[in-house]
Amino acid sequence: MVDALFLLRAMDGIGDRELLLTRDFLELGEQSRRKGRKLWRTVLIAAILALLLAACGYAVYRATMSHRELHRSDENSYYLDIENNGPEGGVHLELNHGTCAMALHFDTEETGCLYGFRITEDAPIDPAWSSGGTTLKTLFRTYEPGGPRPAEQQRSLEQCLQDAGMTEAEAENCYCSMTFSDEALFERPAMRIEVLDGPRLHGIDLILGWPEGEATVVREETQGELQILEVLIETPRKDGGTEKTLFFFRFDTRRQVLLSVAGAGELLDFPALEAIAACIELYETDFVYSLDHSGQNFSVHGLAYG
Repeated sequence: MVDALFLLRAMDGIGDRELLLTRDFLELGEQSRRKGRKLWRTVLIAAILALLLAACGYAVYRATMSHRELHRSDENSYYLDIENNGPEGGVHLELNHGTCAMALHFDTEETGCLYGFRITEDAPIDPAWSSGGTTLKTLFRTYEPGGPRPAEQQRSLEQCLQDAGMTEAEAENCYCSMTFSDEALFERPAMRIEVLDGPRLHGIDLILGWPEGEATVVREETQGELQILEVLIETPRKDGGTEKTLFFFRFDTRRQVLLSVAGAGELLDFPALEAIAACIELYETDFVYSLDHSGQNFSVHGLAYG
């Protein structure tokens, strides 16, 4: 992938002689001398990089987000392997989630950078709501020796911070997910914010409206490198009513990271979710990782505790 480091290295490798030759070739000599050496150097570096990338057939990878409704007639395309240390040796389940509302699919790369997020102080979030979440520091703790990660990935918190290029204080104030609660709702949160990066999305579908529901796409558009999707999910309640959950998804196709903001329909509408999403800042770390999804190719994504 072409990133800032790649470009800086490429520019450092271009000498003045090559720049002069390229300037003459592109017939930019007089114009560049009028604008100054710094400007024409920048222009020519960009031109050389463009020619280089075109000549090499190099293309920046772009992931995509797609969605589909689920039906009872679907094939059993989803699976779940449950480990069992007993004589049976484990259980393999094949599912179709045919009564669920929708599946989101992402063709991200298997290995990528870890992302977190911060919420700006001016975010229009009800100050009466209580909140809690998972910070990057908490996530890094799961990599400590003896933890749940594979042995080859285990490392100390200090090493995780160093690999991420973060201080401990920064990791404590950067989140992977946050859940907000309102006293008026007892069974589910008022809102949940989550960032899912490429490795977490690779090889799985996000299932909405589990175990039963209907989906209505309210908005779907592309803004440059961003895909925006707003979905209303309606699920039946035990009392015979209908529970409405609003989902705002913003997928960055270049950085391969998804911002998900889910809200209870009793308290929020889509303009409110959009305003809150506009106040969420993504934080890209230098922590490169991958996840093993071989035992499960789906994840239930909803507005719930736990």
